[in-house]
Amino acid sequence: MKYWRRRSFITALGAAALTLTACGGRAADDENGGAGGQVTLTLMRTGTPEILRPIFEPMIAEFEEANPGIKVDMQDLGWNDATASMGVMASSGTLPDLMYHLPSDVFDLASKGLVTDLTDKLSPELKDDIFPALLQAGQYEGRQYLVPCSVSPLFLWYNTELFEKAGLDPDNPPNTWDELLVAGRQIAEKTDASGVAMYSKPAAGETSGLYESLFAGAIGGSAWDPNSQRYLYDDPKYDAEALQTLEFMRGLVDISQPNVVEYGRFDTRTLFRDGHAGMAIDLIYMQNQIGDGLKDGTFRVAELPAPTGRTSISTINVGGWFIPTNSAHPEEALKLLEFFMETENQIKHTTYGSAPILKSEAATYEGELWEVATAALEHGVAEGISLQTGALWTVNGEELQRLLTAQRSPEEVLRAIRERHQEIYE
Repeated sequence: MKYWRRRSFITALGAAALTLTACGGRAADDENGGAGGQVTLTLMRTGTPEILRPIFEPMIAEFEEANPGIKVDMQDLGWNDATASMGVMASSGTLPDLMYHLPSDVFDLASKGLVTDLTDKLSPELKDDIFPALLQAGQYEGRQYLVPCSVSPLFLWYNTELFEKAGLDPDNPPNTWDELLVAGRQIAEKTDASGVAMYSKPAAGETSGLYESLFAGAIGGSAWDPNSQRYLYDDPKYDAEALQTLEFMRGLVDISQPNVVEYGRFDTRTLFRDGHAGMAIDLIYMQNQIGDGLKDGTFRVAELPAPTGRTSISTINVGGWFIPTNSAHPEEALKLLEFFMETENQIKHTTYGSAPILKSEAATYEGELWEVATAALEHGVAEGISLQTGALWTVNGEELQRLLTAQRSPEEVLRAIRERHQEIYE
């Protein structure tokens, strides 16, 4: 590992998505038929190319200079095309040599034997440097198929000006669920803003992720059982904690903006940024909406509140690198992966929008955001991911929307989630 220090900064993250321009894997043969022993690695970092290329192209140039026998061909894949394009590439054996994507799709490929098992291939130094919960988040059936390089827990973001107008202390944000509800009511009563920006659209697993994190805080550990491949809130043993969590989520609506049914997470970021809500529960990507206000102290961040007597716990959303088994150059691909995960390179990658991945990386950051992010990672838990994740999240999103729009009670929603999940588990 290489180490260097730098001060914290606020980054910009684009939202556009472009289409797939090329595909790799065995389709990208060695240059000149392998003349001179030079090989070409295909690289694909899913996301917004116009932001990613300025980050990765200088790193690629450095890697190629240090490894003259390897050329890296970086290809583009926007989020909108990712799942369908990955399926086509997987079926044709043309996945790139090294690719970034999300655990659910990667684990699906791994279950079909299409992803390289990195458990015994990663350097001990790298494995020791990654926060344990993040390393676990890249494991499927106990094996390491994905190396996280972009992560975020959930945070509590808050507006210091609205706190002061409401008579609240910006230096003491809510630590518990009760304190959050009290602060939200006070903001709603004493200012023109709502207490919290709340979303209820069922898409993208947003409310499911919130429920999972809050429930993890209620039980003091992971909401997902990797052995049974089930959520613990589906077990009647956890009735009290599951209902407590659902009741708290319903309480958030009472202090939120009107018509939560119209809002997804991106919408509430704008609402919070424009001063229409005193608080928001969101990922690290909120910083891209409120950059200037975060710098001047208008906005601040704290760990996700927990029930009274519990420690803050957030599930951790990850994306990461994997090496498809169709790679013609797996050893070179692993060398490139390890290069990208060096401390200074991971810091550069983090500018796309991420909490720290490496302990050495976290040690270079200064400022409240990074202190909060590091603390959240130290006692966070991996998000529950399985081959059934998409179906489980869809159920959660639909039923939680009924909860948040007062169509069903917490008891009715819990019963419906369990019944529908049982059908999926079976």
